[in-house]
Amino acid sequence: MHMTYTKMISATVGLLALGAAFGAAPASAADLTTVRFVYDWASADFELIPTLVAQQKGFYEAEGIKVDVIFPPDSQTTARLLAVGQAEIGFEATTDVVFGASQGIPITSIGLYTKSNNWGLFGRPGEPLSLDNLKGKSIAIYTDSWTKAMMPFVLKAAKLTEDDVKLIIAQDSDTNLLLAGKIDIATNTENYLVPQVQETLKKDPTSLIGAAAGAPDVPVWTYTASTAYLAEHGDVAKKWMRATIKATEWAADHPEEAAEMFTKAYPEGGSLAYNLSGWKLTAALMKGDTGYMMQEDKNWLPIAQALKDTDQIKEVLPASKYYTNELLK
Repeated sequence: MHMTYTKMISATVGLLALGAAFGAAPASAADLTTVRFVYDWASADFELIPTLVAQQKGFYEAEGIKVDVIFPPDSQTTARLLAVGQAEIGFEATTDVVFGASQGIPITSIGLYTKSNNWGLFGRPGEPLSLDNLKGKSIAIYTDSWTKAMMPFVLKAAKLTEDDVKLIIAQDSDTNLLLAGKIDIATNTENYLVPQVQETLKKDPTSLIGAAAGAPDVPVWTYTASTAYLAEHGDVAKKWMRATIKATEWAADHPEEAAEMFTKAYPEGGSLAYNLSGWKLTAALMKGDTGYMMQEDKNWLPIAQALKDTDQIKEVLPASKYYTNELLK
């Protein structure tokens, strides 16, 4: 989906050993510690802006670290790289963390990227969309952990089962399928789908977002690391966190400059107008009442409970199994 300016959330995690092809490049300066940051998709999009800003404005270098960005071959690889020591910091969906914890995978959230749920259902501009008229509609979905987690809530709120709708797996962009009239409804996040529709049709799509779609209001994306890495290199991870927060604050305060910086560095990631619109929608979700990155039990236990209630995990674990705020102290 990234190739066509829309977002697919990373898939359910699993432990598989990976080849040495993902090894880190040597640091450019002997006195800088290299941190490998693995993204959640095979190409860049505007959610990489905080990392890019910290690289280009020297925030990482000021902390004595050099950050190399790794783009995995698919959305199933991020947690695997972390778990087998092929990367240090990751970017994933919060559902990956919950599903991973239920499988005993040693990955934890170290700071929330966004603080609320902007995922939902989207229709073409002017076409009515409500939970009451979903029956018989064709709905594009993805085989990722977030879609898997959210769709049962949508169907429950609509009083439907999977047999009542036509679920179509999108291999690339469900936004393109929607605009081409090949599906009735797309499932996506607002910051990715809306800017593309606006850029293409100069109009807003109809939408049901978060609670309006029956989904729990929980964070979508988070930064992650393996517990083994944090135990051995927590000091380095704290340096990464300080620089990343500083870059996030700068990018939120200077959206035009941040979008220009990203578009120049990653022209394949979309137009300047698209990146600016998407970044503004993203930045609005990032700070929250407790500031950037900070996490609370209420960010994690409700989604874990919701997944248990829909029989997607067997038990709700203590919140400490899902996240840590140690790097924020």
